Amino acid sequence: MPLKLSKKQKDILIGTILGDACIESCKKEDRIQINHSDKQKDYVFWKYQNLKEWTLSSPRRVGCKDKRTGKINWEWRFRTFSHPEFTQYKKIFYSGRKKIIPRNIKDLLVSPLSLAVWYMDDGKKRPDCRGAYLDTICFSKKEQKRLIDCLRNNFQLVNTKLHWNGDGYHIY
Repeated sequence: MPLKLSKKQKDILIGTILGDACIESCKKEDRIQINHSDKQKDYVFWKYQNLKEWTLSSPRRVGCKDKRTGKINWEWRFRTFSHPEFTQYKKIFYSGRKKIIPRNIKDLLVSPLSLAVWYMDDGKKRPDCRGAYLDTICFSKKEQKRLIDCLRNNFQLVNTKLHWNGDGYHIY
């Protein structure tokens, strides 16, 4: 029987692709790479437990040298194996090598689990109030407006807006 992603796995993937995951091209098909800092080790292992049938090995700790400071930053990483399912996600969420927000995001980002995973990847609590924000500076202003419409319509987050914080726009 061919391997198929469950609804829960799809929801996790949508959230983490919007967040910190990347989709890597391999020979014929693509794979997902998930990595987070040492502080998020438990979170990496939670993702792994939910996706482990799609992997060949468990998460491992790796050191990455920061080119600016020379400091070694430790993170936990795992990859899925290459599969047509992940190639489909790459077609949706990438233009060439750049991550994008697809026009039909409102049809994809519908699950509270996807939103929770995205927030765990890229969200932060605002220090000045009881609000939160999503670090979305890698997306264009047009794509971020698409995300805001999705959050307002699918999750009733009616006060969601774009905010410039000096290094780019974030969703508040």
